Amino acid sequence: MLLENAPYSRDARVPHEAKALASAGYEVSVICPGGPQQPRRELRDRVQIYRFPSPPAGDGFLGYLLEYGYAMVATFFLSLLVLLREGFDVVHAHCPPDTFVFIAAFYKLLGKRFVYDHHDLTPELYCARFRDNGSRLVYHTLILLERLSCRLADHVIATNQS
Repeated sequence: MLLENAPYSRDARVPHEAKALASAGYEVSVICPGGPQQPRRELRDRVQIYRFPSPPAGDGFLGYLLEYGYAMVATFFLSLLVLLREGFDVVHAHCPPDTFVFIAAFYKLLGKRFVYDHHDLTPELYCARFRDNGSRLVYHTLILLERLSCRLADHVIATNQS
């Protein structure tokens, strides 16, 4: 099961990874936000896509907090649906947000494996986005979540220039 906080086709890495896994014979489910015209559930290229309604785009710190909080709750409940309908062995979380580590930790308690796909450096993105208005507490919390994600993961994927 792949977790993503962007629409399925927006980040090419997610569909490529999902299709490659499906082509190798794995059953693949993706949970992500969807647009108003997209179906809530779709089978595409042997990949089962579960979508939740996209939250309004966050503006400012509180807006981002609400956006990511909503996405976490929606993703978690859809992941429970996938667990009951199809089952899965691996949680493959794409970041940001690093908060997917909480969903992964829950499933690690159930014996599932966790792959952390580290797309972006979330603490550094936070600093770039909020510059002088950013909270040091939030920055250090993001560092903690990033470290926790790496430590909890059975495997870490890091992007590079190639």
